[in-house]
Amino acid sequence: MKVSSKHLSLLHELTPSQFNAVEMHSFLNVISVIRLQLEILQELSENGAILDQIIHITDYLSEKMHSRDKKVFLPKNIRAFQQKVLKAIDKLETLEKDKEVLSEIDESRVILSEVFKVMDIRSDELNRQLENPAVWESFTIEEFKEDFNKFFHAVEKNSKGKYQIIQNIAEKGESDYLVHFEVNSDNNSYISMPLIFKDVIRDLIANARKYTPPGGHIHVGISQKKDTLRFTVQDNGIGIPESEIDRVFEYGYRGKNVRDRPTMGGGFGLTKALYITAQLNGDIWIDSKEGEGTKISIEIPVPDE
Repeated sequence: MKVSSKHLSLLHELTPSQFNAVEMHSFLNVISVIRLQLEILQELSENGAILDQIIHITDYLSEKMHSRDKKVFLPKNIRAFQQKVLKAIDKLETLEKDKEVLSEIDESRVILSEVFKVMDIRSDELNRQLENPAVWESFTIEEFKEDFNKFFHAVEKNSKGKYQIIQNIAEKGESDYLVHFEVNSDNNSYISMPLIFKDVIRDLIANARKYTPPGGHIHVGISQKKDTLRFTVQDNGIGIPESEIDRVFEYGYRGKNVRDRPTMGGGFGLTKALYITAQLNGDIWIDSKEGEGTKISIEIPVPDE
């Protein structure tokens, strides 16, 4: 199904705060992952109240992001926040006596170290994007793939061993995700796109993983020709009920077959994809069948140099 003007009209219904949340979506997700790790430790430990202040700070950051406060994204402020998180966890560890909780603290520290790497990348991209949102940036295909490998690694770590994200079928276990990630370009070994579109790619891959049970397959393709950039992600996950495909671009809408699933997203990944695609004068297609999976494709024109 190609997205029509009917779906684009949904964007006119967004409030300024919702527009900001859509643009900040990827960074908000990172904050949510950090908050979840803190909440888990707080619930496990009798000394969990020590984490109240840093959890309050994560909520403050989320609030500031909804208002597009640029100070939040400054590298020095991001580093200061990360150090506060680690200090709070260190303080909890010094008071903790339970060996199982101490093990969870160590595991959370490993997870957070991976999340912080992704956070640093997104902070850098967001600052550059806010300075000049229309600019197309070039990446070597090698570094582009490496950025996404860091993203996959952080998602994998966050599962606490429940699954791995594998790109070689010979290494795949029963509960692992097999991800095919291909990037091609007519521009030698480089690919170009606005940073916000890189965000969209990340968000939609994360959605595909989120709504595909462990053991599933996710295919990702990015192709840049002379005048067109095309992105496709396809999974064999739970899919979208046919009667609801028209509604999945609504802000905060989640299909009836996923409403009971706990997720760290805000339910507006597809709203963001629609919004950014429209800004870039592109087209978006979605095909899905409940119980079989979802395929999303986006095509945007490459501006003349």
